[in-house]
Amino acid sequence: MKKSLLFLIAIALPLTGRVCADTKPTDGLVNYETPHVHPIDLTPNGQTLLAVNTAAHALEVFDVSGGQPVLVETISVGLDPVSVRVRSNTEAWVVNHVSDSVSVVDLNARAVVRTLTTGNEPCDVVFAGSPQRAFVSCSEANRVEVFNLSNLNATPTQVPIGGEDPRQLAVSPDGLTVYAAIFESGNGTTAISGGGSVTAQNVVSRPEGPYAGQNPPPNKGTSFSPAINPALPTPPRTR
Repeated sequence: MKKSLLFLIAIALPLTGRVCADTKPTDGLVNYETPHVHPIDLTPNGQTLLAVNTAAHALEVFDVSGGQPVLVETISVGLDPVSVRVRSNTEAWVVNHVSDSVSVVDLNARAVVRTLTTGNEPCDVVFAGSPQRAFVSCSEANRVEVFNLSNLNATPTQVPIGGEDPRQLAVSPDGLTVYAAIFESGNGTTAISGGGSVTAQNVVSRPEGPYAGQNPPPNKGTSFSPAINPALPTPPRTR
């Protein structure tokens, strides 16, 4: 992905001669953005709210000390940021899905102070362990990379994940365990009864479902139930 991006940028810049600012897309254009994973975070002191602006490749910084969010800075990061996590009141990490990188942001200087290269399509980052380390999920690479916070120049440890497309991460209350949510696990899991039986059930046929157990649901062609709202606008053009 990195080589393709560099090639596209190399041929695009001579044609334009300048970097264009964000503009409103023309009618009919559908902008498919990279899906968010953890797009908003708050500093521990509750004074600063951070939000990724995926389309603009930026981190938006808001002052919320007065009870209402006030935009104070827009910080350029990598391509398609999908997650932001605060490490302290003065430091945040932004995960750039398309750039295959993490931007380390100094919230006092309001600037990126370091960029870390990751595996393909990173999705999330959390901080855990003793001593504390940074864990980055790399969805296309199917692994979690572990960064040594005391030596970010060191090659991160790679932890293979037995599933397809690990995305969001979470940390146990004691800070010693990291959990990875898998988008496409591929392990044959299914829904079973809540402790009463281990026999797999057809959840579509359950009477408490939205169609009272009717299987297949009565959605055939244009005969949707409930009916489509006729006041909806014409669907946008896609490619």
